[in-house]
Amino acid sequence: MKKSLLVVLMLFPVLASAEMRIGVVDPIGALQEADEFKTRYSKLESSLQGDQSRLEQLGKEVEGLRNRLDKEGMTMGEDERQRLQTQGQQKMIEVQNLRQSAQKKLGRGQQEILDVMEPKLREAVEAVANKRNLDMVLNGQAVVYLKGDEPDITKDVTQQLNRMK
Repeated sequence: MKKSLLVVLMLFPVLASAEMRIGVVDPIGALQEADEFKTRYSKLESSLQGDQSRLEQLGKEVEGLRNRLDKEGMTMGEDERQRLQTQGQQKMIEVQNLRQSAQKKLGRGQQEILDVMEPKLREAVEAVANKRNLDMVLNGQAVVYLKGDEPDITKDVTQQLNRMK
């Protein structure tokens, strides 16, 4: 009795996996191709355009100050040279602060997008898995090898996300 129970228990994982239907999804790829994600990310990028423009402007101003110091530094008075150097340092500090602020805004915005999209992604994966009668869906980025013709459901998940509101 014990031997037959042991044999059944040892064979159970093999029998269970033989009938299991598995799908693979690239969740990041599915999200990035979803219309809602694209719209939200585009809005985030647009909200950062002002910071980007200001950074470009400051970069040009710093470069202009450096060029002027390089060309005229030897002929200008000490007070003027000191003033330009101080002005350049202040602009560099402003660049660093603005860059850090923009990075924080970007990080917060990306996290907000993920907070909204992650539950929708889970729901879309579940809907596609149910439709295809899959027992398990694996993250395609974590799978190194999978024997068989397991379906890649990434496009179906993206389409499901696009149908969801």
